[in-house]
Amino acid sequence: MIPRTSKFPLRTDFIRFRARANKLSTPHLLVYWWPARHNASALGVVIPKKVNKLATVRNALKRLTYVTLWPLIKDKNLDCVIVYKPLPLSRTQLTQELSNELTQAVTNL
Repeated sequence: MIPRTSKFPLRTDFIRFRARANKLSTPHLLVYWWPARHNASALGVVIPKKVNKLATVRNALKRLTYVTLWPLIKDKNLDCVIVYKPLPLSRTQLTQELSNELTQAVTNL
């Protein structure tokens, strides 16, 4: 699990971050990244309700994202925010396909 101090902090910080960060786009994701601000990586995940109306599904998707990406990002000294595009996803699509897409997107940074 990702430490609480390594999660991206407040919404105002995210808005400032998004304005200056580099952006990478995939079919289901937008990845914003920038060199870490305090020599410690941070990761944030944004999932709109249009992806799935159930909070349990959105939370499962967040957990999957953190578990998949944190080992790849923590040693790179990157601040990274993953924004899911508002495309409807079912619970079955959350596993292998998205894990592969997340891994490929981050390894290309």
